Amino acid sequence: MARIRTIKPEFFTSLTIADLTPEQRLTFIGLWTHADDAGRCVDDARLIKAAIWPLDDRTAADIEIDLKALTESSLITRYTLNRKRYIAVTGWIEHQRINRPTPSKLPAPEEGDPTPPDPVTRHDSDSLNTHAHLSEDSSQERKGREGNREGKGNPPTPRQSSDSPAVSQTGERAIEDRMTDAFLDRYRAGNAYSQRQVRKVIADALANGTDSGELWQALERLGSLSKPVSPGTLQFAFSEMRQAHSASNVIALPSGQTLTGTDAKVAGWADIAAQLAEQGDSA
Repeated sequence: MARIRTIKPEFFTSLTIADLTPEQRLTFIGLWTHADDAGRCVDDARLIKAAIWPLDDRTAADIEIDLKALTESSLITRYTLNRKRYIAVTGWIEHQRINRPTPSKLPAPEEGDPTPPDPVTRHDSDSLNTHAHLSEDSSQERKGREGNREGKGNPPTPRQSSDSPAVSQTGERAIEDRMTDAFLDRYRAGNAYSQRQVRKVIADALANGTDSGELWQALERLGSLSKPVSPGTLQFAFSEMRQAHSASNVIALPSGQTLTGTDAKVAGWADIAAQLAEQGDSA
């Protein structure tokens, strides 16, 4: 049964929402009316299609693609309990104020396990069809042959990039795993963060050369604001941090002008400011 929900003006200026297609945005809004008063619903693309897109020429496969995108953006959490699949809208309590809510009959996300992605969606099928036209010397074909040689058609274990953090020989877990666990331990309660999504964003950021200390500060910023963890929101946090850092590295000169730069150059700026002040006094 559809329910009356509210939408904030900030929805339309959200960087996370801007990364979605118009159809995915509408599916997300539609989930609010489809979910119960705790922001939960059964994870079945057919039911969601019937509830949200009853008169449109969209299939359950289209809806599944929408749900996958919403999961990757940490806007929803998909989880499984007793072989039944459910969806929870992230940050539901903060965004929906419901008068006299009806208790949910569905389990909470923390009671279940993250739902693994489906092996094949319509998008994946199209990708597979494209790969079918590759030559025998293509990297995809070579990987397939190597997998068959390993036995029972299993694909080879992917080799880790030299730029990616690795598990040390002492048995220490990879840094992306440790950062993911630390973030979820601190901020998961009440936010329904997806462990798979958070780890992917962290791993991608580290693989791109992001400093782990700066990355952790950005994650703490998102967690303290109950923001979803995605490439878009991570860049937003980095931007806020850099703006604050730039504002703190400004030295006022006697003329009223400013000189900006990094902390490593502050001492040099102070010397320059003192020289300019002496020149002004002598004049």
